[in-house]
Amino acid sequence: MAKRERPTGFDNLINTTTEAFAASAVEKTADLSAGVPKMVNNRQSVYRVPLSMILPDRFQARFTLPHAIRKAFYAGQINWAEATKRWLKLSKKDRLVRREIEELTFLGESLQDEGQIKPVTGQVFTEDGREVFKMLTGERRFWAKAIKAVIDGSQEEPYILAIIDNEPTLEKQIAENMAYKALNAVGKARAAARIVLEGHGVKPEPDEDEYAYFRKVFDVRLSEEARQALQEALQLERTYFGRLMKFFELPEPALEICDRAEMPERVLREIMQYDKKHWKAGVVYYAGQDGRTYNDVHAYMDRISGKVQRRKPRSPVDPATKSARAVRRALFSLEDIPQEDKIGALADAMLGDVDRDQARKLLGSISDLQKALSIRVKNMGR
Repeated sequence: MAKRERPTGFDNLINTTTEAFAASAVEKTADLSAGVPKMVNNRQSVYRVPLSMILPDRFQARFTLPHAIRKAFYAGQINWAEATKRWLKLSKKDRLVRREIEELTFLGESLQDEGQIKPVTGQVFTEDGREVFKMLTGERRFWAKAIKAVIDGSQEEPYILAIIDNEPTLEKQIAENMAYKALNAVGKARAAARIVLEGHGVKPEPDEDEYAYFRKVFDVRLSEEARQALQEALQLERTYFGRLMKFFELPEPALEICDRAEMPERVLREIMQYDKKHWKAGVVYYAGQDGRTYNDVHAYMDRISGKVQRRKPRSPVDPATKSARAVRRALFSLEDIPQEDKIGALADAMLGDVDRDQARKLLGSISDLQKALSIRVKNMGR
């Protein structure tokens, strides 16, 4: 295992990154406003760090880099540029990977146009004779910068603005991941497993397989301290924790598809009610097309397993549920609209046969619905 310690050249890094940050702070000479990072305080300064020096945390809750590329990148066999090129190539034949690339490309363009307002965090270590910035938070910003540089064919070394965090915690990292958006089912399982493992002093080894590490959670007892940590960081109770850990029984290729498809917990639990030999097929089916629901997956799993589970007669659906399903179907079917401006085409069709008063009433109802949805979506991650 590579030796890690504070590098003797740490002061050189600080000097170099301080000078680089000073240069970046005056790149927009006309306006030093909100888009330009400022010094945080006398103890925490923002530094400019080249991508070639940065290594994101391999064992964090949200996986960004695809499994097909992760091992070579983290082993140091390829650098950020080669990893990005392979990633872009992979996106051409995998729509879920392509969707992730599109999101990161948009983020990279935003960082280019508006500046990196929020620095990443991490620490500097000596590893195999070179200084490495071990990133705690901000991996998506790192890869967004990398993708932007490769797509643009930039010849200059890209950099990212960072804070040297001398008191890193797993809780900070999880909070950062959840601040971007709620963790999906597999991501939440990884976060919970790592909280419990680190609570028992079980830390990942540099060359250890990610899921081999997370599955070590099966060998430790859920102590009262770990239970409390889960409650504070993820609002998880003991029973819910057990349900999440069951997801690690899935094969790794299926886990990656769950990740990319952002599969809901309810759907994944439904798949795992069937025989193990059907799990991957169920995961692939759900991820194969946007808009598939729990009921779609249930029917598919019944078909491939040769079982038709008897259900109790269902009571009539209430009007609110019927209306909600109709609106949801319409929005999930946007991709079927041939026009380039799909939202505009939908708006034209909705207003095509109503008068002005009806149109205003419709607009008011949609506005009220948007506000109600925003409140409920915000509370989903709590």
